Amino acid sequence: MGFGFLSFAPKKGNNVLALRVGEREVDFLLFKNTSEGIRVLAYGSEETLHFHIRQVLEKIFAQLPQKERIHELRVTFETNSFRAQVITLTLPPKGHSHIIDSGEARSIEREILSRAARTLQNTLFRESGILPNAFSLRRVKILERSIAGYPVSKLAGSMSRELEFSLLGMFLLESSFLPVEEFARAHRIADMSVLHIAEALESFVRKPEREGIYLCIEEEKTQIAVQMRDRFAFLGTVSMGAHNFTEFFADRLGMRESTVRVFQQQYFENSLSVGVQEKMQTYLLPEIQKFGTLIKQKLLEAKIVLPGSLWVFGRGGVLRNLQSLFAPAPLDDLPFAQKPRIRFLLPEDVLEVKNFPGARDPFYTELCLLGAFALNRR
Repeated sequence: MGFGFLSFAPKKGNNVLALRVGEREVDFLLFKNTSEGIRVLAYGSEETLHFHIRQVLEKIFAQLPQKERIHELRVTFETNSFRAQVITLTLPPKGHSHIIDSGEARSIEREILSRAARTLQNTLFRESGILPNAFSLRRVKILERSIAGYPVSKLAGSMSRELEFSLLGMFLLESSFLPVEEFARAHRIADMSVLHIAEALESFVRKPEREGIYLCIEEEKTQIAVQMRDRFAFLGTVSMGAHNFTEFFADRLGMRESTVRVFQQQYFENSLSVGVQEKMQTYLLPEIQKFGTLIKQKLLEAKIVLPGSLWVFGRGGVLRNLQSLFAPAPLDDLPFAQKPRIRFLLPEDVLEVKNFPGARDPFYTELCLLGAFALNRR
């Protein structure tokens, strides 16, 4: 399976379609880069429960302005289809002590990348039970190199001692990718690439004061990324997402899921009466605290001192009062470098977009991260 450019010649343009293919919905956002700034031409979501992904993509295409050609397509997928992991591998010193030259450095890094791919495949099979040939290796990247415990920017020119590598690996379920590839070919979208949310975040967090913990809330799961010292120190997943809260409300209030989603959006926008808002918070508190406990347990697995900023985005509108996320158990249980600050990561934090109604809705942040990744690479 191939990624990146398709076989026909790309044409330069200003329109970027960002897609997130989830378990229950496909989210979309069409950007246009103009001389006056970035504009959003279309956005929304389509359910996938009763349709094939290709059919859903065609429904989305029919909603886009027909006069606006799509020049770039940036796609991400939910956790079950798109896996990312940070691993650490070591290599003992070989032979007598010597200075590593450029040829040896290239050979060592080829060896470690190959070893990382095998390790990641074995881990993927052990955790998911899905055969390795069902997934395609998207990318393996060296995040950090260390020699005898000291970080170095490159191996060449350093003494040969014990080497340690931190690597980021990503695998994509091939059956999830094929309908999107077919859609791109059918509509002659030449410039197409698949991005894990970790890659999009990696681009975003390069700017100052963006080191922190990022929680991307999906339908069924939540992805956790810890970014510090210009690299990902930890990636993890917990098996609880927005749908757990929707089901909780549906059972507790006797509402249909579609009605619950509208109710939750009104709650996030603070448009319900004060009494109803307070009652909602009371109902939700046990589930929110359960969610916070799972996040804390996963972060403790990182075994590192954590940065003091925690950003929440995705389908996290139900967590309107973020301070309740880790109550009543205090955040002191976690090894933060400083007193943590919890907040939503909003589209307006990622991209300066003209007249976008969703600029303050964390639901669209993931798509804006994809768009920012594409637009910032020009």
